[in-house]
Formats: sequence, structure tokens, C-alpha cells
Amino acid sequence: MTYNVQLGSGGYLGWKLLQRTADRQRAVFEKDPQIQNSRDYFAQNIASVTEADDLVSNYKLLSVALRAFGLDDDLNNRAFIKKVLEADPSDGKSIVNRLSDKRYLKLNQAFGFGSGAAGDRKKLSIASIADLYVSRSFEKNIGQQHEEIELALNAQRELPGIIARNSSDSTKWYHIAASTPLRKVFEGAFGFPATFARLPVDRQVSEMKTAMSRMFGSPSPAALSKPENMDKVIKSYLIRSQINESAIATPYAAALTILRR
Repeated sequence: MTYNVQLGSGGYLGWKLLQRTADRQRAVFEKDPQIQNSRDYFAQNIASVTEADDLVSNYKLLSVALRAFGLDDDLNNRAFIKKVLEADPSDGKSIVNRLSDKRYLKLNQAFGFGSGAAGDRKKLSIASIADLYVSRSFEKNIGQQHEEIELALNAQRELPGIIARNSSDSTKWYHIAASTPLRKVFEGAFGFPATFARLPVDRQVSEMKTAMSRMFGSPSPAALSKPENMDKVIKSYLIRSQINESAIATPYAAALTILRR
């Protein structure tokens, strides 16, 4: 049986508990037979994969590969994943460059089937993909109990890479808006309504820039390169998430929360 990460009632208090116990709990989680078997199978068999067909036709290999990049929901969309894997990442018109969700581009680049250069296959880091698989599995285990903490962990891992890109602030915000997990964190942190995701993407970006300026004095995602600012966004998201959950449970919860401050 898979070890379930213990985080109490979740929310911000669960987040703080995770920060204190993550290393110990992950060490226990990694010893789970299912996690070990999947990781070991990938490490032992991925070298025999020479084309996209080999990967998409092997359920066990594909499940590890997709989990590593947070694309579990596409496990049964094999025809689509094959197109993603075979696309040329250097072609601006290819599917991986047209998709707003850049997790697909990362998957494509990790395996190099569409690069047109056989040598790129040697760049595949089996160890790094296996480690990503374990990390995502750990987060998914948390998400089954406390989705808000899984989303916070994802943001903590993914945002530094977006911030470091050599692109405009607007482009970085578009990438954030295109990622449902990241957008949810900012929706919560900024106190946007549940209807926010239905706004045109240009409006979403504009609203996030404005909210960012109010919180940090700058609309740039680069403000989150400071650990204290990243912590502030995550804390705001987690506390608001818990208040919203309480409000659903009882119409008086929000008023009680305010009175207790």
C-alpha cells in the first residue's frame, strides 16, 4: 500500500508541517514498492526506446514519462502524445511550439525524437526523469488529500524556471495563465473570483499584473525571485483556499475567520 503523506488538515498549517517533515516523509514514500518498481523499470528499459512509437506503446514507460512532466491526464491520448514527441522543437509552427502549455515542449525536448539529430537522444537524462517521476508522485499523493498543497509545491518548482527565461514579463504571464495549476495559485493568492478563468487570456494577464503591482510594487514575475515574495504568494493562496473551503462548509465561516483575527 502506498504511503500517504501526513499533513494534518492541510492548508497553510499543513504547508508548514510539510516544510519541517518533507525529507523524512519523502524518504519513506520513495521506499514504497510501487514507486520503486516503476522507477526501476523505467531506468532499466528506457534505453531500448529508439522512437516515439516504442514509448507510447509501452504503458509502464509512458506512465512514468508523463507523470515526470505532470501530464498524467494524457496517458490515454497516445496519438496526441506521439505527435508531441515527434514534433520538431526548432520549428516555430510545430505543435509543441503552438501549444500554450509548455510542459509538452519539455517532454519533447527530454526525449529528442523530433530534433532531427540522433545525437540528441544521448542528452536524455534517465536519472533526472526518474527523479521527477518520484517528485511528482509525492506531490500527487499529497494532492489526493490536499490539492492546494500539491498546487503550491508545483508553483514553487515551476515558477523559478519561468522567471529565469529570456522573455518579456508579458510572455511570462501568458505562460503562467496557460498553465492551469499555476493560474489557480495566482487566482487564489490575488483573491480573484471563481469566474476568473473564463475571462479572455489578455484580460487575465492584465489583472494578474495589476494584482502583482499591488502586492509587490511591480508587475514583473521577477519579484518572485525573492524567497520572501514567493512565500507571501503561496501563504496568501493557501490561507484563502482554506477560508473558501470553510465558507463552503458553513455560510458563517468567513465571518468567524474575520472575527478571530
